Amino acid sequence: MKVLTWIPATPEDAVPLAALFRHAEAIAPVGLDQHAEIVRTRLAGLGPDLARHTRVGLDGQGAVAAYAEVADMGVADGVLRIRLTGVAHPELAGDGRAELHRWLVDQAEQLRRAGGPTQAAVLGTRCAENDSTGFRLLTENGFTLVRHERDLVLTVPELPPTVGLPPGLALEPVDERYQELARLAHNEAYAQSPAAVRPDQRTWPQHAIAHPQFLPDLSCLLLAEEDQDENPVAAFLFALTDDDADEPTAILHCLGTRPSWRRQGLATAMILRAVHRARSSGFRRLRLQVSDTNQPALALYRRIGFTESGRGYAVLMRQLAGPTAE
Repeated sequence: MKVLTWIPATPEDAVPLAALFRHAEAIAPVGLDQHAEIVRTRLAGLGPDLARHTRVGLDGQGAVAAYAEVADMGVADGVLRIRLTGVAHPELAGDGRAELHRWLVDQAEQLRRAGGPTQAAVLGTRCAENDSTGFRLLTENGFTLVRHERDLVLTVPELPPTVGLPPGLALEPVDERYQELARLAHNEAYAQSPAAVRPDQRTWPQHAIAHPQFLPDLSCLLLAEEDQDENPVAAFLFALTDDDADEPTAILHCLGTRPSWRRQGLATAMILRAVHRARSSGFRRLRLQVSDTNQPALALYRRIGFTESGRGYAVLMRQLAGPTAE
C-alpha cells in the first residue's frame, strides 16, 4: 500500500480515522482512541491548529492509510513539549512511514521556531512493544527510549475490600462546581511528570467530565474540609467506559493526588471506591495505565491486584534545542 495524497484532517475524517486506528491497534497497540466520537473530540480539541498540524494520507482508492498529528503540550521549565502521533495502516510501505515521520519532525521544528529563536523543545511519541520497524525508524532519527507505559487490568472481585480515610477528608462525586479547582489540582499533581497533559481551561472539560466516555458513577473527588491554600480538592479520579473490551470494562483514566496529600492512602481509597461502584454498575474489569518509572504507583496497583494485560507501549523522546541567543 502506498500513500498518493496528503491532506489536512477535518472533523469529517473521524469515522475513517477511527477505522484506521482500529486496524493499527489490532496489530501494534499504543493506546489510540478507536471510536469516531472520541476521534472527533480529539480533532476538535486541536482547534485552529487542526489544518496546520495534522495530515491524512490517502491511497490510490482514496482510503485513509496514514495519519500524522503534532500537538503543542505547553511549556514546562522553559521547554516546549510537543506530542507526535503517527499512525500507519499495517500494509503501508516503509517509505510511506518514513515520509510520515519526516513530516512530523519538520512540523515540530516549525512549532518550536514559532516560540522564538531560542525556544527549546522536547518531542514525545509512542511505539508499540512489537513494532521493531517503527522503533528502529525512531532511534535512527535521534529518539531515545525513556519509559514503558504498562497497561494493567483487574477483574472486579465479588466482595471488594474497603479502606478508611484520614480525618477531615470526604469522597464525593465529581461536581461541576469544582471543575476549575479539579483542573488546578490535576496540574499540580502532574507538575513533575514531563509527559503529562496539563490542560488549560479550554481543553480541561474534554479531558474530564466532557469526555464522550466519562463515567460519573466511578469518578470522584477527595475533598478536604479545611485547606490552607483554598483548594479543597486533595485528589481526584476520572473513569471512562472501555467500549473496545470484550467484557464490560471501565478505565481509570486519570488518577492523582496533590503532593501535600500523598502517602496517606488516598489513591487506594479512590480506587477501591471505583471497584465497589464497578461491581454495582455491572463492570467486570478495570483498566489503567502507569509508567514503569512510577514505581510507587506500580507497586500500589499490584498490591490491589492489577496485572499486566500485554498491551503496554514504549515512550520515546528527542530534544530540539533552539539556537543560542547572541
